[in-house]
Amino acid sequence: MNLTRLKPAWDQFKVMNRLDDIEESEILSCIEPKSSSPFNLVSKRIAQNAFAYSLLIFALSGGCSI
Repeated sequence: MNLTRLKPAWDQFKVMNRLDDIEESEILSCIEPKSSSPFNLVSKRIAQNAFAYSLLIFALSGGCSI
């Protein structure tokens, strides 16, 4: 991808918004998504499933008067 034509516009944007002292790596680190650890994903899924299971057991066992 050739981005040489966008360089003057990007430089002007940086000057207008006072972004000269921010490095490219800082900007890119803000844009890229945060990677979550597999442990967090598994524990979140277990908690959601346990809540859904307990809600179903409670509702279907006659403990709910709704």
